[in-house]
Amino acid sequence: MFVLDVPTAIFAMGLLLIVLGLMFQGGWRPGEIYAPSRQWAPSAILSGLGMVLISLRGYWHPLLSIILANALLLGSVCLLHRGVAVHVGRPPADRWYGLSLAALIPSFLWFTFHQPDVQIRIAILSLIMAPFLGHCALLLRHGPPSFTNRLFRWVLGFITLWFAVRAAAGGLGVAVGESYLREGGLTAVNVFISSISAVVMVAVQYRLEAERVGAALAAEAESLRRDRDRLEETVAERTAELSRSNAELEQFAYVASHDLRQPLRMVSSYISLVERRLGGALDGDLRDFIHFAVDGARRMDAMIVGLLDYSRIGRGERAFAPVDLARAVQEALSNLEPAISSSGAVVEVQPGLPKVQGDAMELLRLFQNLVGNALKYVVPGSVPHVRIACADLGNFWQVTVEDNGIGVPSDSAERIFGVFQRAVEREAYDGCGIGLAICRKIAEGHGGSITVEAGADGGSLFQVRLPKDLTGGG
Repeated sequence: MFVLDVPTAIFAMGLLLIVLGLMFQGGWRPGEIYAPSRQWAPSAILSGLGMVLISLRGYWHPLLSIILANALLLGSVCLLHRGVAVHVGRPPADRWYGLSLAALIPSFLWFTFHQPDVQIRIAILSLIMAPFLGHCALLLRHGPPSFTNRLFRWVLGFITLWFAVRAAAGGLGVAVGESYLREGGLTAVNVFISSISAVVMVAVQYRLEAERVGAALAAEAESLRRDRDRLEETVAERTAELSRSNAELEQFAYVASHDLRQPLRMVSSYISLVERRLGGALDGDLRDFIHFAVDGARRMDAMIVGLLDYSRIGRGERAFAPVDLARAVQEALSNLEPAISSSGAVVEVQPGLPKVQGDAMELLRLFQNLVGNALKYVVPGSVPHVRIACADLGNFWQVTVEDNGIGVPSDSAERIFGVFQRAVEREAYDGCGIGLAICRKIAEGHGGSITVEAGADGGSLFQVRLPKDLTGGG
């Protein structure tokens, strides 16, 4: 027949406490040094170890099964008290923990080896533990107003009362004959109350830590949400300010450029009129001066026109629609037919160019600028050769325009996309340095990009990336 004696019951409960304590390890959040569970987890482990040693009292030396075992039990209570202090935000009583151990060990040595008396040992242990347990119950009044916290107080209050009764009764020890357990005597009550209460306390502590960590995570989540909301508001404000600033800047550029052309045309016209009136009276130097002035006025007018074109890109509400890139390229080539014919250029277009969402006129302008540059910036005496191809890059289509021209220096590969920026001297090639800036503005306005690198024939390879879907392209 199955028989459960006191040592076996104590041993089983000790193992259970050790397992619970090990499971309790790591209940704190990363970086927490003073989390309550950092005290409560080892408290449960020490309590379990002490109970296991006590259950082996008949087999192991008293130094282990009595002195060390009860020191572990007291250490467990000290860690329990320390965890409660941390839990409610009060300073731990580290000095009292050391003093209690200093009082327990000599007295247990005396009443174990010189004057053995188990009842006095239990009374001493109870008298030392009861104040810590009672103070824990008082400290928990400052804890969170949760049911778990109240339950912890009730359990601690009950255990404190039980230890006081044990001390007053002269010690109802846990190592009494197994017959009392079977008969339901006081020892059975003592084992039941002490062991079950210890397990319940560990369970309650685990629940308290879960509530604490959950509350901390919820507070952090709320703080992050508020920070996110503030950041979104700031971004929205900055975006609105930037949009207003850009709109005002574009409006200023448009108005200023438009108004500047009229007086510039007047200057050019009157200088030309002076040249015609004076006619043969002008010597060579004066005629050159007039030509320089007229040429400068015309170049400035071209720059103003380019600036006007640049400011118009992306102005107003644009309703993007499917654009056939093959058709856009063919229209660009048709517009450039005179330049293509006069230079004898060879233009190769890869069949099956895709469709993208965009503005047809802007994309036409982009390819017309790129092919126009390929026809213009060629080595003197050579025939322009332009290749237009397309590649699938997943979320993007990459359209390349490659030529055999003079190329772009690597240190100018980014600069040439700026307004009025050129990679060559004005005297060598005509232009105002705004065509590529327009190309970049169009590409970025479509959610894409444009870059340039050296081509296979020593010319330039322009890469235009356009998203397949404006909502998911990138």
